[in-house]
Amino acid sequence: MNTRVILHGGNADNGSEKNSQFFTEILNGVDKHEVRVLCVYFARPEGRWEESYATDESAFKVHGIEAGKDVETILATYDMDELIKEITKADVIFINGGYKGHLKSTLLSIGIEKFKEIVQGKTLVGISAGANILSKYYFSMASGGIREGIGLLKIKLLTHSNDGNASDKLKMLKEYKEDIPIEIVAEEEFIVIE
Repeated sequence: MNTRVILHGGNADNGSEKNSQFFTEILNGVDKHEVRVLCVYFARPEGRWEESYATDESAFKVHGIEAGKDVETILATYDMDELIKEITKADVIFINGGYKGHLKSTLLSIGIEKFKEIVQGKTLVGISAGANILSKYYFSMASGGIREGIGLLKIKLLTHSNDGNASDKLKMLKEYKEDIPIEIVAEEEFIVIE
């Protein structure tokens, strides 16, 4: 069974119809009644985790009721043994965005091959920085340049693409290193990669 990846362009906590469809898509993609969601906020300072978790937990509960699913959410921790155990037990790994966190270094400390192995057959969700980090290369809004993700997906990624400078960013991505597919995901939009 393949890993199902959902990439979101950012601003997933806005209560829009598109974001409602996003949460529904996550839950409906899990072929069981009880869904375990691991919420990962490593792209954010730890002081923001509880508030972010409360927002996402509420969204999953509401959309779980609508989808007829019993949803349990778990807040990820930097404790590596616990993190690996929780990823293994989860049906959905929900990696939210942010900046000034330790997302890339934490995922790299698991090891790319190990991470691929333990997410096999699950739904892996990335929002903004959480989506970017799963790609091979991405345009960083924070730095205004191209950055390298962990390379789980062999793509170049542009999130938050609903501003007027998308063509310049796309040109930078296209010209950067090797020629691999480019995916564009606007804010409050998502794509599914099976």
